Amino acid sequence: MGHADRWQELERVLSGATDKPHVILLGGHPDPDSIGSALAHKRLCERLGVSATIAHVLPISRAENRAMVKLLNVPMVKMTDSDDLETFGYLSLVDASQSEQTIKVPESLQLLTVVDHHRPAAIPKAPFVDIRHDVGATATIYAEYSERGLVPFSANGNDDSVVATAMFFGIQTDTDDFAFATPNDFRAAAYLKQFSDAETLSRVGRRTLTAEAMEAVGSALRDLEVVRDFAIAGVGRISAINRDAIPMAADYILRREDIDTVVVYGIVEDRIDGSLRTRRASVDPAAFMQNAFGDDSQGRPYGGGRADMGGFRVPLGMVAETDDEETLWALVKDIVRQRVARVVPDLDKSDKRKGD
Repeated sequence: MGHADRWQELERVLSGATDKPHVILLGGHPDPDSIGSALAHKRLCERLGVSATIAHVLPISRAENRAMVKLLNVPMVKMTDSDDLETFGYLSLVDASQSEQTIKVPESLQLLTVVDHHRPAAIPKAPFVDIRHDVGATATIYAEYSERGLVPFSANGNDDSVVATAMFFGIQTDTDDFAFATPNDFRAAAYLKQFSDAETLSRVGRRTLTAEAMEAVGSALRDLEVVRDFAIAGVGRISAINRDAIPMAADYILRREDIDTVVVYGIVEDRIDGSLRTRRASVDPAAFMQNAFGDDSQGRPYGGGRADMGGFRVPLGMVAETDDEETLWALVKDIVRQRVARVVPDLDKSDKRKGD
């Protein structure tokens, strides 16, 4: 079964286990990803008519995690021995593939679901198992379930803001402030951001991004083309208010160890906007922009730069008025690629491979 169908299977499994209460037992010291994922699982259970309790054995050790639990008023119960688990009939694991080792799980407690992003020593046996290694957080998987159709989030949902905020923070922390995020993590964060509480995120998190900016970075990663140590990527159309998502994506891509120069571009209103970032001393961003994009009819350069970064803006003219966004984007990609190939000749010879 593909990832796209997993939410339907989870819905079927949860809906068929309403006869006994569920316990979502967190492993280790609860962290933002496990807490956010537990809240997401509890939310799904309750919407499907299932009674569910979030439980943990070990204490919440980090101050910022305790602050998150307090600010969001996360309902968690501390278990001290196996007797505390006797009242439950079903067990769900999130952000873990095996039960917490410091407590004995009663034989009467049936393992029902496992959702995790860590590589397990052995695949657990349960009616529903979704373990993925291509995402940076378990909350990303739960965000995908909802976005695809399993109890979608709503701005008017009773607890949707709390759950979305916790899930977003979980993705942010588990990917080291998105430094190790995958395109799927960015997509999930973009989806959750619109339902999150910005004030709470600013109090428990560090820097936050708009949903559109997050999606733009994810788009750049999906479109990434690498030729030796040079990279180029397009992000599609970006609103003017979020234009900074383009240099943000360039900054992020430059972190990759085998890349020392990157160009990221997109459509902003009626023009092409782009950013260049470089770690190579021999690359002059201003000269790069000039050689690639030249000057306008009045002799003004379309681009410029300083020691380690540059940017360009090229008006689209009348073609910007087209309603065919797909054709327009294909045209923009072709124009930018041909221009950049003037400076990076190997780009013209590449097979347009993407990503790694």
